[in-house]
Amino acid sequence: MRTLIFLGGEKPSPPLSRAAAGRADFIIAADSGYLPALECGITPDIVTGDFDSIGEPPSNESIKVIPAPEQDATDFQKALRHIPAGSSIVEILGGTGLRSDHFLTNLLIAAGLPAGQFVIFEDDTQTIFRVTPECPLSASLQEESVVSLIPFTDCSGVTTQGLHWNLQSSRMGPRHQLGQSNRVTDSTVKIQLEEGILYVVVNDTVA
Repeated sequence: MRTLIFLGGEKPSPPLSRAAAGRADFIIAADSGYLPALECGITPDIVTGDFDSIGEPPSNESIKVIPAPEQDATDFQKALRHIPAGSSIVEILGGTGLRSDHFLTNLLIAAGLPAGQFVIFEDDTQTIFRVTPECPLSASLQEESVVSLIPFTDCSGVTTQGLHWNLQSSRMGPRHQLGQSNRVTDSTVKIQLEEGILYVVVNDTVA
């Protein structure tokens, strides 16, 4: 099962929003994340948040509105409460950009999701995959795309295929090897690790 979450960060383009919604089995919008969905004619299953950004909850009777006025949780955290059981893929639009503190917090929150869930942040310039030992990456990517491997924790046993500079059982982390600005050389890229959390950033626009 695939769950799509709209957040209020970098606004996704209508083509990106519609494509993501077409892949999703369940859609959640958090506060102002509802607006890009609305603009594209996408009806979320749930809209939640304190609605400080959009003024008032949506009035569409086909949407389940769940107010969450408390201020000790972010909109992303509030949305995650409503992911259906059995969701193996969580895709997030609007989780990047605008404010770096929001973006970094979103990455931190996503790091705490179950290790077996495949987590993806996406905007119109980049896709960010969370890789864990339980959830390796195998993705069809455009050749020559720029790929950076960002160890969110100390990582061990990192092995890659399909990149210009491949790794074999490598250790990565703030005091170890980093992986900025690698390049895709094969149509299928595979990345796995034995321990840790790794974010793989695929960017088609930055060399």
